[in-house]
Amino acid sequence: MKSQDRKAWQDKGTEKHRIAIVGAGPGGICMAIKLKQAGIEDFVILERSSGAGGTWFNNRYPGLSCDIPSHLYSFSFELKPDWSRPYAGHAEIRAYMQNCVDKYGIASHIRFSTGIASARWDDAHCEWHLNTTDDQRIVADVFISALGMFNEIQWPDIPGLKDFKGRMLHTALWPEGVDLRGKTVAVIGSAASAVQLIPEVAKEAKQLFVYQRTANWVMPKEDTPYSEEQLQQMRSDPSIGRKIREEQFAFYELLLLFDKPELMVDVKKMALDNLNTVTDPETRAKMLPNVPLGSQRPLFSNDFYPAFNRSNVELVTDPIVRLTAAGIKTEDGIERKVDVVILATGYAANKFLSVINVSGRNGLRLKDAWSDGPQAYLGITTAGFPNLFMFYGPNTNNGSILHMLESQADYISRKVDEMGTNGIRSMDVRQDVMDDYNAAMQRDINAVEVWRVVGSKYYRSASGRVVTQWPHNMTTYRERTSVPDMEAFRTLKTQEAETLTKV
Repeated sequence: MKSQDRKAWQDKGTEKHRIAIVGAGPGGICMAIKLKQAGIEDFVILERSSGAGGTWFNNRYPGLSCDIPSHLYSFSFELKPDWSRPYAGHAEIRAYMQNCVDKYGIASHIRFSTGIASARWDDAHCEWHLNTTDDQRIVADVFISALGMFNEIQWPDIPGLKDFKGRMLHTALWPEGVDLRGKTVAVIGSAASAVQLIPEVAKEAKQLFVYQRTANWVMPKEDTPYSEEQLQQMRSDPSIGRKIREEQFAFYELLLLFDKPELMVDVKKMALDNLNTVTDPETRAKMLPNVPLGSQRPLFSNDFYPAFNRSNVELVTDPIVRLTAAGIKTEDGIERKVDVVILATGYAANKFLSVINVSGRNGLRLKDAWSDGPQAYLGITTAGFPNLFMFYGPNTNNGSILHMLESQADYISRKVDEMGTNGIRSMDVRQDVMDDYNAAMQRDINAVEVWRVVGSKYYRSASGRVVTQWPHNMTTYRERTSVPDMEAFRTLKTQEAETLTKV
């Protein structure tokens, strides 16, 4: 940016911070806590929603819960001993996240209802310039993205979406006070959100049509609510919760890559036994996946399959041709008239930070840098974008994401500390380091047998490359992100930066 342009930009009203964090979900919350523990207070968190918690604040569709056990889906430094049940619902998780905000004094750093319109790196001054959706301007030395994977809503490519005259809902935009009693409802989709939503909708709707394109494996889960006696025991003896967490961690470490033959025999039997709760043989056959267990995102529910035993629920597998003014028409020529269409089609989970306009060194757009699919070193930082760090970035999804986020927060905290201690104005991961890392990553991904099958586009970019999954266990990621690696970066120290600025 030319000096006169920079001055004009600043004259419009610009805030300066050492660190700008985008997103007040679990990643942003964890990062803020780590910064405060390191004695760093000069940071701002920009959150487009009106509250903290990320997906747990924004999503509220019926049945929403976590598919990782709650004792494991929590920060190691803030263990909650008395989760009400093994798999908590969204209200309890949202309250947990808010408690972290309150307890660690983060609220004063958060700017709610403030989305990011663009982020641009100023190479001459070694700083990021962020424009918000409400026309605020923020300059920061370090830009940390805690947007994660669930930002851009996935709208299905179905003709006639705008023609439908009834009510249309999306699971990612669920409003308060939806009443489906006595309604004829259609749910399009049968993956993660649908598996949780459908049993609840079936209890209210007069008639429910479920449009399934791809059958998914749905595992049962041990989710009996804890008794008051058990909760009292866990409150009085926190070691009980820690032991549960350790056992859950050990199990997921074994399961993550679906590569333990003896374990997979038992897991597949559990999945088939779960499917067999569907009493109608024709419906059951349509719900049997034709891909290996593990090639899709694993799903968990005790209520999904039994919902199809209800007389008011019908599974539809004929491809949708279009939506009409009154309902949905399928390839077999049948038009089913409905009052409400629910799109359970999730998010474009493979775009990460590229959902906003980010430009790095020499004006390189992140979208262009990732034209073959998102990639980053350790899933945290990407070449050509100095002083940019990401949570829940490319190839970091596996196991409990909160465990992965803690590893990322610790890594980023060390980098911020190294910058301050060593007078580093900018640090940019070397292209060759990132390329070598991602080449090895793809080799490791290709070695995971169940991922060789295209079971779900959720994992893949448009090029077909798997960009979401981490091909090892959580312990390995913690180890990889704990290794000192300053040699992986090109750095510019304060004196060098000042010399370039004068030139």
